[in-house]
Formats: sequence, structure tokens, C-alpha cells
Amino acid sequence: MEGEKIFISGGDQDMTPRILHLVLARSGDQASGVRGLSLFLVPSHDDDGNRLPVTITRIEEKMGLHASPTCQMTFDAAPAELLGIEGEGLRAMFTMMNHARLDVALQGVAHAARATAIARAYTATRRQGRDGVTLDAHADVRRMLDDAETLAMGGRALVHLAMVEMERGEHPDLVDFLTPVCKFTCTEAGVTAANLGMQALGGYGYLREYRIEQTLRDARVAAIYEGTNGIHAATLAGRLLRNAGGAAATAFARFLAEAPEALDVWQRARTVLLEAEDPAPAADAFMRLTAHAALVVVWQRFRAAADHAPDPQRLRHLAKRAAARAPLLMRHYADLVVLERAEASSCGQRPGCRAALGNPGGPVPSDRGGFKPRRSVATGSPAPAR
Repeated sequence: MEGEKIFISGGDQDMTPRILHLVLARSGDQASGVRGLSLFLVPSHDDDGNRLPVTITRIEEKMGLHASPTCQMTFDAAPAELLGIEGEGLRAMFTMMNHARLDVALQGVAHAARATAIARAYTATRRQGRDGVTLDAHADVRRMLDDAETLAMGGRALVHLAMVEMERGEHPDLVDFLTPVCKFTCTEAGVTAANLGMQALGGYGYLREYRIEQTLRDARVAAIYEGTNGIHAATLAGRLLRNAGGAAATAFARFLAEAPEALDVWQRARTVLLEAEDPAPAADAFMRLTAHAALVVVWQRFRAAADHAPDPQRLRHLAKRAAARAPLLMRHYADLVVLERAEASSCGQRPGCRAALGNPGGPVPSDRGGFKPRRSVATGSPAPAR
């Protein structure tokens, strides 16, 4: 458009005549912690069009997302306007970030869907083997395509559920619980599906020409920004299980009611963490258990509605595969919750204490959470309880 300047702010010219920067900065003393953080609005220019002391000091070189520049900025005594209440800047930022986390979850869904689409298109035309069949006729390639599509579809449905509930505004506790679950689950799915898609293409997947390597590079950061997935797991296992009498977790339990077996396993793990002094060691396992439990509900609904799908047979096939895998995965992560909780309790997380946890022949905890005792791979006998 006439008169617009198309460059990055901080250089000789700007993308727009004026840019407004939201900046989280300390307004309290050093000992005030997060309560000393406030949110400010910092313009790039004053009302007369003069540049203010806001400059870019470096453009970051990233692994991916090259179409979205990231930079370091300096605010050299730049004038700023306080937004909201002083000392509540972090709370204001989290209001925005909770919406952004679902947006990032959708990025993961998009990465998974794009990787699946590229892999399906390529393997449907590339012929290989004595019989001259296309790659998607080979069993292992079909497996990878099925897994990638399951990740994309399951993640999309999970985010859809969360966003519908957010718009309705009737179950805010459920939205609070589903938000970190969606962010964790879908961003992990984006990376996994991109990796599967690259493998399905074989050597060509490693070439830039087919663009699936770009998907893998771009997807990787989604598990990091808007709160790392480890932070979201800790939030789920800590605050969201306990705050307000566990209202958010109870709302999720109601959501799981249509899948009683999944609910039972999840509730037992929930009890284990509520009894733990520090739930952090088991947070990752609990998050993954929660994700698989939520997806059990999603795939049950898919299967029930398969007749309305463009390809009912395909949807039923994916739903059956998801249903067959879910109980084993849930049991695995439920066992890990018990294991991590017991190990943390026994050694108190002393320096060097957790170094011994990798011994595969060592004892496993008793099923304090109500889970079935694990069995020895060699003999099939119950493993000794600690």
C-alpha cells in the first residue's frame, strides 16, 4: 500500500508507521519476585512520529520458523504506559497466554496434518519393490501413515473440544484442565508425525525439496514456547490437581465418565499424586497418562460418528488402532506415576540419589495406587514389592 514501509522495526525503516510493544518489566524491588512485574505498553514512536529509544540489537538465527523473525530488543529508558494494576503484569500476560497455548496446540495439529498430507501424496505415487506397488501398499509405510494421521485427527478433535467449551463458557474448570493437555499433546504430536512422515518418504524426506524436513524443524519449537511442555506437565500434576479443591481435575473426571476404564486408571493415578509431597517427579508420566485418557474419549466419539464421515471405513480403522493401543499406554504411564512417586518418597531426591533409578533389574514399588503388580519379563512372576 502507498506510504507503507516494509522493514523490521528498529532498522532505518519500519513495517508500520508505529509499533506498540507489550513489555513485562520489573517495577518493584529485586526481592519482590513475580509480584514486582508489571505490564507496560511501549510505542516505537511518539505522537509526533519521532523514534523513541527502542532498537533491535540482534536478529536470532533459528532452527526453523524462518518466516517469523525473532530478535533481541533494547528499551533504553523508553517511555512506557502501565497497563492494568502495578505488580499484576504476569497475571495479565497469562490471560493472553492461555489463549495462545491453544493456538500453539493448533500449530502442532497443523504440523501433524501437513506431514501426513505430504507423506500420503508421495507414497501414493512412488513405486518400489518387485511387484511395482506404490509405497503406501507396504505394511510398514501404512503403519507410519496411520500413526501420523491418528495423531493429527486426535489432536484436532481435542483442541476443538477445548475451544468449544471456552466459547460456551459453561465449564471453565474443564477448559483450564484441557489447555495444558492440548498444548502438550498436540505439540508432541506435531514432532512425532513430522518424523514419521519423513521416514515414510525415505531418503527423499531428508531433502529440502519435499518440504517435510521444514515441517520437522518448524514443529520442534512448539513444544518449547508458550511454556515448555515440562512446565505444563508440572502445572497439571500440581496446581490443577489441588487448587479450589481440585475443581479442574474433577471437571476432567466428569469428561472421562463416558470411558469408565480410562477414568478408573486416571483416578487412581490422581490419588497417588495427591498423596505425594512433591508431584514433580511424576508430572511427565501423569501428563501423558492424562493425554491418552482424553484421547480415549475422542476416539470413542469418532467411532460412534463414523457413519457420517467421508470415509467411514478409514475412520473406524484408525479408531480401532487407537483403542487397541490406549490401555497399554495408560497402564505404562500409570505404573510410571507410582514408580516416580515411590522413588521420590524413599530417597527424598537427595543429590545423587536418583542416579540409581535406571537399574532395570531393581525392585518396583508396590501398587499403592491400586494398579496391578508388574510381572517379570523373564519368568512371568509378580515382581517383588518395595
